[in-house]
Amino acid sequence: MALLQKTSGTLFFFLLGGGLFGGLLGEILLFFSPTGFMKEAFVKSYQLGFVTPITLDLFLVTFTVGFSMRVNLMILLGVLLGLYTYKQV
Repeated sequence: MALLQKTSGTLFFFLLGGGLFGGLLGEILLFFSPTGFMKEAFVKSYQLGFVTPITLDLFLVTFTVGFSMRVNLMILLGVLLGLYTYKQV
């Protein structure tokens, strides 16, 4: 019998956890790695999403929507690790 039910919420949890783990590992590598190929390849981040939030002012109500995500190789490796762990559970 499986310990966890394989639902979309569980998959999201494992992917998010893997991404957070990869991001944390990337920040640690950024601190300790010397300048060069390793630093550029593994820990250089790219910003995806809206740089400035979009605001819609309707006089009575104001809506502000924004989304931003940092992506680097360590985060992608962490997400793949989370997907692998999800499949093994």
